[in-house]
Amino acid sequence: MSAADAGDHFICNGSKIWTTHADHANWMFCLVRTSREARPQLGITFLLIEMTSAGIEVRPIVTPAGERIQSQVFFNDVRVPKTGVIGAVGGGWTVAKYLLEFERGGTAYAPELQVRLEELRTFAASVRGQGVGALLDEPLFAAKLAGASIRIGTLEIYELRVLSALSSGGSPGASASVMKILGTELRQHVTELALEAAGQYGLAYQPQATKPGGPVSLPHAEGPQVGPLAAALAPLRYLNERAGSIYAGSNEIQRNILAKTVLALS
Repeated sequence: MSAADAGDHFICNGSKIWTTHADHANWMFCLVRTSREARPQLGITFLLIEMTSAGIEVRPIVTPAGERIQSQVFFNDVRVPKTGVIGAVGGGWTVAKYLLEFERGGTAYAPELQVRLEELRTFAASVRGQGVGALLDEPLFAAKLAGASIRIGTLEIYELRVLSALSSGGSPGASASVMKILGTELRQHVTELALEAAGQYGLAYQPQATKPGGPVSLPHAEGPQVGPLAAALAPLRYLNERAGSIYAGSNEIQRNILAKTVLALS
């Protein structure tokens, strides 16, 4: 989005996509282009914009799960006071990088993953596998759960080290990218195992089984879910977690960051 200098205001034109709950927000922050420099990271300004400003249009995006959570926001000659600048004009990329460290790796993924995996174990013990016993007792599925548990435990140790550094006044740094990659891909892996455990019930689209993040646009049955609750939730969580490796900077970008900052690869 461009932001042209207009004295004590900027005139903003452009769009921002994948803004979560933009239809409910009072304010949003944007990285806007205030000048053209030799390095593309320069000339970017971190700007706070009031959502009631004239010229702003919010268009919802329907997710694969049928929820209206994300939006694309369009700006047409939106006047934004320069008092909304965070940091220096042209220095917004520095502010954004620091913010992204905490968005990507300022929280711990492992505790929630451990809860989800334990719920999956309980569910797998209640459904039949391909043989005569419970799915939990089948060696192949049990090995998958054990592998996921080991990976989550490893992530927990890493996260505790990062959180310890944060408590001493440090910042996540490159560790944010590591946590984001491992955390989001493990979330996806656990939902894949849950979908496997759900069996035929995982084929059904049942948003009524949960409280979605936004209004559901796709047609669906009303009333209680069909089959076990865990099975009805499995495909919804699977679809929702597909975005995990994309938001806050795709995991491919995170790997590039690690290659450059940690491995010193060009």
